[in-house]
Amino acid sequence: MASSAWNSLVHRSLEAWGSLNKDHPTLPANILRSFASLEDFLSGSSGSLMFWFFQRREAFLLQKSMTKWSSKNLEDYIILPASTGFVTRTECFFVSHFWQTNDDPDPDGKYLRLIQENLQPQTWSYVWVDWSCIPQYPRTQNEETYFLRGIQTMSGIIRNSGFVWFYPPFRPRLWILYEVAEYVLTIDDSADTISYMGASEDSSMFSEHIREMLEQGVRPTLEKYGYICSYERDKEFLTSWLEVLVLLRKLCLDIDDIRASLDYLTWFPRTKKMYRPTTKGLMEMSRYEGTLVINGDCYQFSPFQNWVSICYNEYFTLC
Repeated sequence: MASSAWNSLVHRSLEAWGSLNKDHPTLPANILRSFASLEDFLSGSSGSLMFWFFQRREAFLLQKSMTKWSSKNLEDYIILPASTGFVTRTECFFVSHFWQTNDDPDPDGKYLRLIQENLQPQTWSYVWVDWSCIPQYPRTQNEETYFLRGIQTMSGIIRNSGFVWFYPPFRPRLWILYEVAEYVLTIDDSADTISYMGASEDSSMFSEHIREMLEQGVRPTLEKYGYICSYERDKEFLTSWLEVLVLLRKLCLDIDDIRASLDYLTWFPRTKKMYRPTTKGLMEMSRYEGTLVINGDCYQFSPFQNWVSICYNEYFTLC
């Protein structure tokens, strides 16, 4: 039964790829076919092209509460490769939400229903929700391997998907601020999008704090409003990421240069230095030294910690 469910998921995913990216390369398909089982896929996720679970439209809209990821619910998903042309804003949505409890982010389905009502009339095919699309606690070792890489590469989903949210009254959750910033600061019309989100009561504070980060800096803003994370290591990681994101925007780089630089941080987490041409000149970024040099001018950000060995043995909440 498990083998049949996995084979069905692979077949369904490959069929979907044809409509998403008609000219897609054969490598992702060959890699996906090489996994003999779900366990093989999960355990091999650290050493190959990344693939993401996305909930299918019908599964998301029909559920009464957010469905916890389970190997028993593979029929609810397709798998999309982290490769150009598969995850797009016309077909995919990233769902940003608060965690109300460790056991269930939305126990009574209140915010799920609001999101479903928002998405129902729109044209799209797949959604990514952390609770539903990556293994949750308790996890096997193979699930832990996939979970960690999923968290590390989530930025790639946000940058390439549509963004939908419904938040409770404001609480200074750093993961939420990061998700909003990652989305609005990596699109062409970011100023308009910040204004649009600022007009929405549930996201207005996050929008205002993004403006403040651009003007006053990341750490002063986080400290002023008391932003928190469940894990200190996540707080440091997200702070470094936000500092790079804000710095790239303040340098007035082309949006394609900003997205390419963040792609580097996402997909080459062990690479110490990046060199790449930009519209402003050659850029050199040193991840673990916290420096960015462009045209001979040196800028600083909080150095990234080395995420070589992290194990979330208990509950992990994006808050």
